[in-house]
Amino acid sequence: MGMMTTLRNRMHVVLWALLALFILSMTVGGLVGGANIIDQLLGRVSPSEAIGAVNGSLITPDQFNQAVNARMEATRNSGAQITDQQMDAIREEVWNAFIEERLTEQAIDDLGITVADDEIIYQLEHNPPNEIQRLFYDNNAFDRDTYNQALNTPGMIDWAPIESWMRHFYIPRFKLQQFINMSAIVSDGDVKNEFIKRNVDFTISALHITSGAVEDAVQNPTDDEMLANYKSRLDDFAKDEKRHLSYVSWAKAPNAEDTLNVMGEIETIMAQARNEQDFVTLANIHTQDPSNQVSPDSGRGGDLGWFGKGQMVPAFETAAFSAQKGDVVGPVLSQFGYHIIKVEDFRNKGEEKQVKARHILLKVNIGQNTQSNYRRKATLFSYDAQDYGFSTAQDSHKVQPMSAKSIGEKDIFLGTLGPFRSAVRWAFNAEEGAISDPIESNDYYAVFSLDSITPAGVAPFEESKIQVRASLSRERENNAAEKLAIELKDLLDGGASFASLKKDNDKLDLIPSDVKKLSGSFISLGKSDQVTGALLNAKAGDLIGPVKTFRGYGIIQVKNISSFDSTAWNIQKDLIRLDLVRQKQNRIYQSWMTDLIDNADIVDNRKYYF
Repeated sequence: MGMMTTLRNRMHVVLWALLALFILSMTVGGLVGGANIIDQLLGRVSPSEAIGAVNGSLITPDQFNQAVNARMEATRNSGAQITDQQMDAIREEVWNAFIEERLTEQAIDDLGITVADDEIIYQLEHNPPNEIQRLFYDNNAFDRDTYNQALNTPGMIDWAPIESWMRHFYIPRFKLQQFINMSAIVSDGDVKNEFIKRNVDFTISALHITSGAVEDAVQNPTDDEMLANYKSRLDDFAKDEKRHLSYVSWAKAPNAEDTLNVMGEIETIMAQARNEQDFVTLANIHTQDPSNQVSPDSGRGGDLGWFGKGQMVPAFETAAFSAQKGDVVGPVLSQFGYHIIKVEDFRNKGEEKQVKARHILLKVNIGQNTQSNYRRKATLFSYDAQDYGFSTAQDSHKVQPMSAKSIGEKDIFLGTLGPFRSAVRWAFNAEEGAISDPIESNDYYAVFSLDSITPAGVAPFEESKIQVRASLSRERENNAAEKLAIELKDLLDGGASFASLKKDNDKLDLIPSDVKKLSGSFISLGKSDQVTGALLNAKAGDLIGPVKTFRGYGIIQVKNISSFDSTAWNIQKDLIRLDLVRQKQNRIYQSWMTDLIDNADIVDNRKYYF
């Protein structure tokens, strides 16, 4: 009876999760109700009807907001506060998830993937999904016996919704994944090479020819050369539309009134503590220290444990060590707020004097009256700026405007204001010369003026000169480094030594000796596929190179290679193969999905909503 009750309780939770996934899958494809049929047939997607579309499959505002709200609820349940920046990150995650889900569903339809009854039975019997296995967890492990009993006992569990979820959601995606993974083949050589990378030590010396070794010999590009390079790759200098703003802001900072209110609360708490009221209870009720669980029943009571000098901020430390055992001292101001300290005991640990203490932290937060006053100031300024002009309003209100130049449509941060996505959205939905109503972020009220708009296009040559010069200079330095590396390799083949070449050119990087596994990073040379590949195919005594590195070219002397450990090989090879297969599957899937996205007709109307 106990097991049946547990299963039914678990079923309730799991089925809701499966239902959510199922509903998401069912929203995909076809013409979605509410949109103008003519618009859809002609490929038009009105912002009033859809927040976006993927190959004609609409994403409605309700669908999008439901998914965002679910993600927000999960974030709040984890104890995190949601800022403007986090809010935009959640919307971006949900947006990307919708695109991938729609493309996945469309791929399933295009491939004609269907699910037969015997496939559902086989999966349930031999490969139950993790979502189902969790129904039958006992001591954090899947209880196969109980699961089999449920499979073979009619009425023990209602399997209908699970079978529906597997038919319409889980198995189609499982089969699609299998189809994509067919090309994820890992050879025996791949496994052996990976084992060598992880287990075999390579002892090398090397000469590294970086840009610094040739920069004096490289001529700066001329204006004509830079102009020709610029014209040959105009796409590299494409730029998005930018908006340029002026703004006046009011920080949501507490004032003297807010400080006085907190000081009054502090006096009350200190009086209670000094009148023998339990400090633990007071701390659990009043403290704003995030490390103290603010619950009268389960809080830490402001306990700081034992600490010595140098472990706390100076003001706190001075107050604690200057008090007597049993004293309640404060308020002590630190960068965290005001502290009330209860000194419980002193001890000597070796030569160090330590104190045991508790504290109550009270922060000075902005009060409702203060916040209303800032909002009122911003509103009055906005009225005057819209009526008489931004410049006139700033003079009459005696405020100093700031500027935020070159704001992009997807930007989050705005000038000195920090995260302020709502202002960016306003800027890209406003006309040049517009003045905003007061706009609020977590930290500010602000009023904005849209001063000018730079349209999208190609950055002019004069604006791009620095970028072009840097690109051409890097190319020439790389070519010069490669040429020098080839010349030095010829000298080494002829009997020269690393030391003698370093003596002739002090700007060369000489690595006398370094021992690393190929999974690591060699001194100066770093880690690259080219270096790894060259060493995998080398033997002790080889002089190899020039080898391309991230910073130039290396010439490497292989001094020693440690022996191949057959015992370790037999232990690791199967796990390595599995690891490589999974890595390759992930790369193939990401490449497949990226290709689908690149070739998809995606309409993004989010700027009209957020």
